[in-house]
Amino acid sequence: MNPYKQNIFYKDLTINLTACRVSRAGQDLCLTPREFALLAVLLSHCGIALSRSQLLEAAWGYAFIGESRTVDVHINRLRRKLGLENDIQTVYKVGYRLNRAC
Repeated sequence: MNPYKQNIFYKDLTINLTACRVSRAGQDLCLTPREFALLAVLLSHCGIALSRSQLLEAAWGYAFIGESRTVDVHINRLRRKLGLENDIQTVYKVGYRLNRAC
C-alpha cells in the first residue's frame, strides 16, 4: 500500500486512510479503531493469507495480550458491517485473506 495514498477503493467501498473513514455511496460506515486497523492490514496484503498472529501483530501491536480468537470476532464484524462475507476468506489452518479486487 502506498503510504502517500489517501483513499483506497475496494468494490463499492472508499477507505480514507488519513481520516480513518470508510464509506459506501457517500454514506459513512461506523468502524471501531481496531476494525479499521484490521481492514487496513487486510487491504495492504490483498490476496495474501495472513495468520491470526500476523493480524494481531499488525493491527493490535506487540503489546497485545489475549486470545488470537479475538481476530475471528473482529473479522466477522467487518464482514457484516462492510458486506464482505464472500471477500474476506477463511484460509483453513492459516488465517484470513482478502480477495483480490484491490
